[in-house]
Amino acid sequence: MNRTLLKVAGIISIIIGVICSLTIIGLIVGIPLIIGGVKFNDYSNMSDEEIEKNKDSILIWTIVFLFINQISGVIALIAYLLYEANNTSYVKSYKQNNKYTELERIKKLYDDKVLTKEEYEKEKERILNS
Repeated sequence: MNRTLLKVAGIISIIIGVICSLTIIGLIVGIPLIIGGVKFNDYSNMSDEEIEKNKDSILIWTIVFLFINQISGVIALIAYLLYEANNTSYVKSYKQNNKYTELERIKKLYDDKVLTKEEYEKEKERILNS
């Protein structure tokens, strides 16, 4: 996830939250903005594994920001969508590598005479077409 975009969204939310909190009625909007901004700053300092665990929370805060503070919401939404796009390409790469591993496995079974030539060809075709 683009940590810079998360940090920028967090800082903007904190600033707007503080400005909103100058009035008593503004506290209703200001406090959640400050809390969300601090959370986004925390998220921007996390590792990739921690971000993966917290991506649902990031999405929830992004939706909250879209309603309360559109600037931070749009920035956070861009960061989230970029993360999802990169994560999807990683999954595709993993599946592609998994195909090669599976092909190597059935080739070894064929070489060890566990599979017949027909079984080997059938399995190879199934793997390549999946």
